[in-house]
Amino acid sequence: MHPRLVLPFCAAVVLSTAPALAADPVAAILDAARAGCASYENGRFDAGDAVTSIDLTGDGVPDHVVDESRFTCSSAASMYCGSGGCMLHAVVGQDSWRFQAEAWRVIDWDGQPIILIARDGGWCGGTGAQICYEAVSWSHGDMLSVMAPPQ
Repeated sequence: MHPRLVLPFCAAVVLSTAPALAADPVAAILDAARAGCASYENGRFDAGDAVTSIDLTGDGVPDHVVDESRFTCSSAASMYCGSGGCMLHAVVGQDSWRFQAEAWRVIDWDGQPIILIARDGGWCGGTGAQICYEAVSWSHGDMLSVMAPPQ
């Protein structure tokens, strides 16, 4: 489990962007994790402090980050995370974006919130044991990031 800082710190990588399938994307993420845990004998799911309300768009309205590193399942110790990190979901309105993260933090750059994601070095041309960082910000209705430079 990753330590909780003043602003959450848990890295991620964008794996996909997809509109939420439910009226409440956060509830859908939690329901899917709960169902996965329940599929194991005596599986008891706990979301812990996985959901953080934070303004990701800079509009003053709370959005959400769901950090699967905070999930536990009584019957599956490594159900939500692997050697490359854990899923991190950024939820704005009815849309959500997924990242594979080692850690993450939201920083403020002159009023613009930026999700700083610690990632497995494999995402950045290194090895899995290395850590690199990705900055993701909201702009004109989408989460954006600079792509890695060509090798």
